[in-house]
Amino acid sequence: MKRKTSFSIALSAVSCAIATIFMALGMHVPYMYLPGYVFGALAILLPLSEDFFGGACLAWIAASLICLPIGGIAVFYKLFPFIAFFGPHPIVNALLRRKGKNGWLARIVKAVWFDGMLCAAWAIFAAMTEVSLPFSWMYDWIYPMIVAAGTAVFIIYDWLMLRCAGLVAVYVSRIGHGKPPRRPPSDSTKANEKEDVFGFDSPASVPADEGDEKQERQDDRGEKK
Repeated sequence: MKRKTSFSIALSAVSCAIATIFMALGMHVPYMYLPGYVFGALAILLPLSEDFFGGACLAWIAASLICLPIGGIAVFYKLFPFIAFFGPHPIVNALLRRKGKNGWLARIVKAVWFDGMLCAAWAIFAAMTEVSLPFSWMYDWIYPMIVAAGTAVFIIYDWLMLRCAGLVAVYVSRIGHGKPPRRPPSDSTKANEKEDVFGFDSPASVPADEGDEKQERQDDRGEKK
C-alpha cells in the first residue's frame, strides 16, 4: 500500500512537470500551443491511471499556477484553454467512466463545455490583441463558426483521449507493478505446440516413432520376465 501511494505521488509530480513544460513551450514557441494542450492533457492521465484523482487535480492546478509567472499572464489567452478545459477534461472523463455515465448525454455536456471554453478564449484573445479576420462578415458569424468547428473537433478529440487513457493505464501498470510485456513464443515452443496437436505423449525432443519403439522394447522385456 505504501509503495502504491509513493508511486502515485511520483506520477503526479511527473505529470505536473510534463504539463508545465509543454504549456511553457505552447506559450512561447509559435504554433506549439495546440500540441502543448494535447500533451499537457496526456500528462494528466498519468496519476489517473492509478485512480489518483487528487494527484491529477493537483498536477493540473500546479501546472497552471507555475505557468502564470513564466509568461502565462502576458499571453493568458493561450494558457486559458488548459486551465478551463484541457487540464480538467481527463479528470472528468475518468470520473464519468468510474460511474459508468460516459454516454451520449455526458458527451453532449462536454461538447457544450468545450465550445463555451473556445468562445471565452476567443473573447479574451480579442480583448488582449488586435484581431484581423480575412472577411468582414466573419466578425458577425465568428461565434457560430467557433461552435460548429469546435463540436466537430471535440468529437474526435474526446474519442482519442478515451483511447489514450486506456493505453496509458496499461503501460503505467506494467511499470509500477513490474509486469513485463508478453513475449512471442519461440520457434521451439511453436514446434512443440504443433507436435502436441497430433496427440503424441512422447517428449518434444524424442520423435514419435522412437517413442513407440521404446514402448515395444519395454513390453518385450516384460513378456520375457
